[in-house]
Amino acid sequence: MPKPIANLSLDLDNQWAYLRAAGREGWEQSACYFHTVIPRIVNMLQELDLPLTVFMVGRDFESTTSIAAMRGFADLKAWEPGNHSYNHEPWLHTLPREAIEAEIDRTAANIDQHLGTAPVGFRGPGFSCPETVLSVLAERGYAYDASVFPTSMAPVARAYYMMKTGLKGADRDRASQLYGGWSAVRQPNRPFPRMVDGRQLWELPVTVLPLARTPIHFSYFTYLASFSRVAAKAYFRTAMRLCRLTNCPPALLLHPPDFMGREDDCEMAFFPSMKMPREKKLDIVRWALQRFASAFDVRTMRAQVAALSSTPLPSSVRPIVSQTRAADLAPPTIASTKS
Repeated sequence: MPKPIANLSLDLDNQWAYLRAAGREGWEQSACYFHTVIPRIVNMLQELDLPLTVFMVGRDFESTTSIAAMRGFADLKAWEPGNHSYNHEPWLHTLPREAIEAEIDRTAANIDQHLGTAPVGFRGPGFSCPETVLSVLAERGYAYDASVFPTSMAPVARAYYMMKTGLKGADRDRASQLYGGWSAVRQPNRPFPRMVDGRQLWELPVTVLPLARTPIHFSYFTYLASFSRVAAKAYFRTAMRLCRLTNCPPALLLHPPDFMGREDDCEMAFFPSMKMPREKKLDIVRWALQRFASAFDVRTMRAQVAALSSTPLPSSVRPIVSQTRAADLAPPTIASTKS
């Protein structure tokens, strides 16, 4: 029996992006850790023969050293770059359409220019993806969005972030939709098609634990492991088992700090699990990825969408209609993608 198709992605957020979102002064001068972290990521995924979708921030292409480091993903057996906006502002819902278009288009142009391929997928920073973003993606011919995080824990995660970062005033107000609003929990926990302005756009949510809707991506998994490796392993095993039982192919999410420990950077101490020793964290991440790879057919998101587009939808899945020009929808079409 073939394994269910799943995906593995990385939000390639640089240190400046975390510090800026946390309201830290001087974030523009913060160090880049790509040259240290990317080789660790590539080495581990090469060892496990895993592909990767990498959501990249356009601003990082302003640095030649960052570009050189990002080209290291080409050593993987399969990978694709995705669009993660230009300035990594986790409050796209506050921006006018013109600014959103610039965020998406400038990043796509940089990825195409420096890496030789145009992105076909997008993930909003902080899982921020208002209707306007979806409309721009559909207009630009993107194949998928990956911004939905359908967790029941979004308010808790947001409160933890606010407490750790100390955001105040306008910054705090802008971050009010960080990690998604209360409505996020009502979103599907598996890939589903949207109809946006008469075009089909696949949604590939970041998978949460079926039924309970608690997070299973690696920042939460390693945070739990910092208290109890036994509990973290049991939780991950349960998550993979439930995903199989509920026919929910996992979309697992990595971040650069998942490959960093307390020896690496004191400025990132506010990020969950950054007090763990590096080798212990790498060991627990490797353990989880091994089990993920053994249970599922892991592909890039682009390849997964290509497979989904050639497979009839099960009767339980219906296209979700965006509010944007809902009255003017054309017949459903399948986005053209290359695997």
